[in-house]
Amino acid sequence: MSKEIAAIEFGTSKIVTIIAKKDGPDRLTFGSGTVPYDGYSNGDWNVPRQMVQRVYDSISAAELEAKSKVQEIYVGVPGEFIHVLTSDVEIDFGRVSTIGQEQVERIMDEAARRLRILANDFMVLHRTIASYSIDGGEEMTVLPRNASGQKLRALVSFVVADTPFIEDVSEMLGVLNVAILGFLSPTLGLCTLYLSNEDRDRGAVMIDCGYMNTEISVVKGDAIIYHAILPRGGGHFTVAISEELYIPMEMAESIKREYVFNPPEYDKNAPIEITDTTGKSRSFSRERVTAAVEGSVNELANMINLTMENDIAGLIDKRSNIYLTGGGIAMMPGGKDYLASRIRRAIKLPDNRSDKLSGPDYTSALGMID
Repeated sequence: MSKEIAAIEFGTSKIVTIIAKKDGPDRLTFGSGTVPYDGYSNGDWNVPRQMVQRVYDSISAAELEAKSKVQEIYVGVPGEFIHVLTSDVEIDFGRVSTIGQEQVERIMDEAARRLRILANDFMVLHRTIASYSIDGGEEMTVLPRNASGQKLRALVSFVVADTPFIEDVSEMLGVLNVAILGFLSPTLGLCTLYLSNEDRDRGAVMIDCGYMNTEISVVKGDAIIYHAILPRGGGHFTVAISEELYIPMEMAESIKREYVFNPPEYDKNAPIEITDTTGKSRSFSRERVTAAVEGSVNELANMINLTMENDIAGLIDKRSNIYLTGGGIAMMPGGKDYLASRIRRAIKLPDNRSDKLSGPDYTSALGMID
């Protein structure tokens, strides 16, 4: 018998619904529905009146492909509506004790008390311990079996969501008679699915560049310990091209998709050619396109550098890997290497986890399903 699960993710420019069926111990089949929409900004939907229809369209497309009806679903909360709160807590048990789930729950409860979790107006999506230390010993990301000690120290992470988002989506899916199984952080799913245990043990950075913003997260063990939103994404590259060339956004988007950051020597000065909406061939100076695209990417790189230097420096070390995903720049030829040159750190792309939904713009949705 197959096991089926559905999840919906709200990206900055598209809604993705995935229905996954587990047909065997190592086999998943997918039905997916991807629908463009106007996204969100400043904590609210840009076009609220379209939301129920767009959600319906995304779920219906996935149902059609999966030949299945969605009656209950998991919901991914976008980074714009998420906050990560951490607390470093130590508990002295008064005597050497065996440390098990009861003690772990106790230290998480203490962290929640210190962060005043219950006093704030948000929903807790995940609470996770990033690292442990027993009696001042070596830091660990996994508590050993039969561990014992007098003092337990832990870095506890809470991923919380803004209540208005929870209420909005609950109302939308209620209209569609779809029950919500739970709210999840796509970022946490993305990091735990695509990053190795070794990466997460020493701390890793995930840069998720979408259409309207870029999320930067630091993951340690099974927890996110830092999360920030930068107000730059692939859509801003498109705007820069549109303004530089005085052309419509649709045409600028086509140019962006054709742009190669480091073309072969013989092609460095060749104009960029596209076909416009009327079917007419158009040619644009590579120099002007480069000024627009790379100038905009440089702005994003400067924001990433400031974040890395001011906020993240103490959370990672020189061995920590940095990953890039999302549809904003990872899908542009040479984009990863160009961004790496600007932030002066090597950048990796996550390995594919699905033959069908293999692009970096689907990593968050697959992380949720996992």
